[in-house]
Amino acid sequence: MEIRKSNAVKDRIQDLWKNYLLSTAAQDMLLGEVAEHLYVGNLDFKQMAARGDSYVSSAYVETGFADDIGELAYELCHGGEDMAPFSELSDSMTEEEIGDGLFHILVSHIKMYSASDILDNPYYRKVKVKRKTREGHITLTVNDYLPGELIQTYHDGFRKEDPFAYGDAGFFDSRVVFPVLLENGSVWMSVVLSEIESMKEPLEKAKGNVITYGLGLGYYTFMASEKEDVESVTVVELNPHMISLFKNQLLPQFPHQEKIHIVEGNALTYVKNQEDGAFDFGFSDFWGGLEDGLFLYLSFASRTARFRRTIHDYWIENAFIDAYFRPAVMKFLMKKGLGRNVILLDQGKKVRRICEQFIAFLDREPLSVDREEDIYRLLDTKTLVSLVRKFASENVESW
Repeated sequence: MEIRKSNAVKDRIQDLWKNYLLSTAAQDMLLGEVAEHLYVGNLDFKQMAARGDSYVSSAYVETGFADDIGELAYELCHGGEDMAPFSELSDSMTEEEIGDGLFHILVSHIKMYSASDILDNPYYRKVKVKRKTREGHITLTVNDYLPGELIQTYHDGFRKEDPFAYGDAGFFDSRVVFPVLLENGSVWMSVVLSEIESMKEPLEKAKGNVITYGLGLGYYTFMASEKEDVESVTVVELNPHMISLFKNQLLPQFPHQEKIHIVEGNALTYVKNQEDGAFDFGFSDFWGGLEDGLFLYLSFASRTARFRRTIHDYWIENAFIDAYFRPAVMKFLMKKGLGRNVILLDQGKKVRRICEQFIAFLDREPLSVDREEDIYRLLDTKTLVSLVRKFASENVESW
């Protein structure tokens, strides 16, 4: 890939680097508070809602994040090399400007939801967890969110004005109880807002004979089987305890269980021997999240690349793009366009190796960046999905 080093292109790359630093700092703080189960319970959410979504989000950030924003802005301005590369923001922004920037990014990525946004879902209306049940090391039970408890939601889509967004969050205005699967006492899967939002598009694409890899609580299986244009749903699941729990506790509540066929087996092995066109649509969802999912996603994408008649989708593919591959493009642009070898947010040795491989792949691609618009086209999710899938298919032995 060639980059034309015009002043306009170089200026845009530098602006994007500043945007990357500020956005990553804000969203790292956001997801850190999600992990810590930030709880803002001393606000009257229903009364606040009358003043508009923007007011609600601003009040929530002011109450829950004000101290953290002030502390981080101070550290970015005075922490020196210990805060690199984020301390570079202080070269062009004052401490107050950094704080304001962090505040506005957080406000734009936090939203209040009504309990009905999740409880009105067909799965919730028809499928109930009636009691705590255990099969082997897998437990089916329920959990809850308190009103004002910060949760991660699904970030969907690339926006030019906010190109490095990778984490959205929200909270409910009242208590929500949801089903959950525990593996050895730890949450493996739950039907929560992020799950519902992340499966919306793959469900819209499902038709004819569908295959899905990964069973969990059967949300995708249930919703796909509800569609009139879906004839069958084949589920490949490795864990026999998961299958037993599902068949005994959940499947009997599915209105269209006659469409559902469960195969016990390894998804990677199954798809390797799968005939192209045996199914109309496939959806893989057998990883828990970003950390354990990157290698499985790349492995599966490399194995499904040969399909021409079976359309395939991958759970949270956009999230892999947001978290790993778009930042890698930023690193590539800084090196190729400005001659700077920058440091990204540390994501571990294995992820770093994949990002370096992807950057080398980009350098070999017959593409060019001649104008500012070409940069945004390269960063766009649709472009990156295509590139990452090609990258995965060319490096099948690496996964």
